[in-house]
Amino acid sequence: MTAFLTRGAAGRPADLRDLGGTRTDDGYRIRTGVLYRSGAPRPGVVRPAHRPGLPEGSAWPPATVIDLRPDAGAAGDHPLAGVADVRPVPLGASLLGAGAGDELVRIVRIVADAPAPILVHGGAGHDHTGLVPAVLLAALGVPRATILEEYGRPAHDPAPPWIRLRRRGSQEPEHTPRPRVGTATPAGVLDALDAHDDGVPGGLRDAGVSDGDLRRLAERLLEPDLPA
Repeated sequence: MTAFLTRGAAGRPADLRDLGGTRTDDGYRIRTGVLYRSGAPRPGVVRPAHRPGLPEGSAWPPATVIDLRPDAGAAGDHPLAGVADVRPVPLGASLLGAGAGDELVRIVRIVADAPAPILVHGGAGHDHTGLVPAVLLAALGVPRATILEEYGRPAHDPAPPWIRLRRRGSQEPEHTPRPRVGTATPAGVLDALDAHDDGVPGGLRDAGVSDGDLRRLAERLLEPDLPA
């Protein structure tokens, strides 16, 4: 299949990263070419493009897109709708608040079962865009320090998030601050989940994620053998 991207995203969607290559506490490695994160792909004229700076072996475009923006699915066609299965999973201000469990379950099941590569994106590449992969990696046993280091890496586009959103046509709130994720930081989200007796996997089970979901997530994202 010919790879296509929108003109604005042809070089790279903001903060695009392949989350593969990190290791779990017990030495397994996250597969490359399966799970990506980025800011929102930009609308524009579709044209052929090569991999936008991803590691060797990481295909582009994604086969599945998880759109986390609060207005996902309500703003017309997604820029990648012609080449990917776009799944809107709009998240509100809190990743772990009341009603967020259904969304977490949907995200885990999409990542576990949908065709890869899978792109998770929000608006500017921060907040939910980083917190959702943080939860997925923590559920597989990636060390907390590794997750926090990944979340804290600077974006490829140094402009502030709202400047980048305005470039994509999003409207900045006039009098209210931009909503933040309820627990504000990946450390806060991981603390909340890790408070469960069974750690992050137990916290996800309380949200409705099943043991089967977690098993399929591990099979999808972890390389089958320990690295030599």
